[in-house]
Amino acid sequence: MTMKRALKIIVLLSITSLIGYWGYIWYCNTASLLGVIHKDADSVLKIGIQDIKETLVLDAIASPSYYYNNASFKQKKKEKDTVDTKGVNFTPYNLVLFTVPKVQNTFFSILTIDDNHAFKNQIKKYSKGLRQEIDKEHNIHWLEHKKQHWVCAWNAKKLVISFGVDNSYLNSKSVFLEVLKEGKVITSKDNKWITALSKSKSHVTYITQKGETKLQFKDGEAILEGSLETKEEDAYPKKVSYDRFSNAAVEFYWDGNFNRNKNREQFIASWKKNVFLKKVNINVPEITELTNGFFYAGVTGTTMQTDTIVTYGYDDNFNKIEQKTLQEKEVPSIILNLGREKQPLKNYLKEQELLTEDDVFKSIPLYQFHVEEEATATIFKTQKLKESTEQITSSNFMNLSIDFNRAKETIQIPQANRYFNILNSLQISAQQSSSNKVVLKGSIEGKLDKINILSQLFFGLKSE
Repeated sequence: MTMKRALKIIVLLSITSLIGYWGYIWYCNTASLLGVIHKDADSVLKIGIQDIKETLVLDAIASPSYYYNNASFKQKKKEKDTVDTKGVNFTPYNLVLFTVPKVQNTFFSILTIDDNHAFKNQIKKYSKGLRQEIDKEHNIHWLEHKKQHWVCAWNAKKLVISFGVDNSYLNSKSVFLEVLKEGKVITSKDNKWITALSKSKSHVTYITQKGETKLQFKDGEAILEGSLETKEEDAYPKKVSYDRFSNAAVEFYWDGNFNRNKNREQFIASWKKNVFLKKVNINVPEITELTNGFFYAGVTGTTMQTDTIVTYGYDDNFNKIEQKTLQEKEVPSIILNLGREKQPLKNYLKEQELLTEDDVFKSIPLYQFHVEEEATATIFKTQKLKESTEQITSSNFMNLSIDFNRAKETIQIPQANRYFNILNSLQISAQQSSSNKVVLKGSIEGKLDKINILSQLFFGLKSE
């Protein structure tokens, strides 16, 4: 055999192998999306578990010393319930979650039970301290964790899990029955959700009937990109002018544009059942009439506040008496700015008895927020002195930015230090790019620019 002929055979075999590999990838990618999405889904989230694994493997090959120094090589105790004997694989090729219109603010996920006997043993681990129930009418087993807001239901073939703030078996029951009893899931690869998700090359893809948002994990950063079609033209302003803290560690603003009644109505619908607002006696429809929809929050530096510490002692006659001690503490310098309408919001807060005599907002116990009324805004701030600000004009109607290095010096929350030590910055913005289109952009930057951001988060959080 000549060298030329041998090279041709090698090239041919290489091409055939590549075609076979990509064919297998395409099949697995598409097959993993079938039978796991409800036919009435109005949004779908795909997490490319296999793609993420492959990305991290390549990252480990490119940066072996980082993984060697951070990975644990301790021998783990071998469990009887190994990966091979588990009834359900919780890390499938693609993990898919979806929502349906009739169950608001709840995500569902469908997983296949590969071994029913093994799954019965597996579910026992997740049901410690919980009681397994049986819906005898429909022959469905279910489990509810009220504190963690998840519910799962299953038959011999499928497991359905739901996640939501006000979640319960009763709230999710209709979807459980449609999936487990009626098989109301998408099985055609030509379906619009399947087509769109299978084409996406991003690690995380979120699709709604109005648009698509993607998240990609790269060396040193995660990139967010998305777009949303709006039914109404110019739903949000294309230019926003506002006063901001200079050198803010954390900054967020959003212009809801309540000059458009539909925006105001959508906000009311989303927040009228909020537990905190109900608890502090704030009526959402009433309060939205007192603001134009603009909200700003900024954190920069620290300030001192005085707390009253109440203790109890006894007098000479052994009568219990209350003793008050003043104690100074350092707190973040926070300013919250609500754009106002003609009637001042401060008067409403006084009527609802939410302000002290010194105009301190009562409903946030952690810090004292002093309330001031200006011509264009109602101000809530932890510092009495006036902070220096600068006026900014932006093409974004929403923006969130965090400088984790500055935030570490300002926000004294032990749980947050885990993220401060790993990340440099976070930036997310939304822009009304054209009359019927909103564009989303964002990024998270880690401290190591040559290591995948997922690896930095995994090892960084694990070490804390």
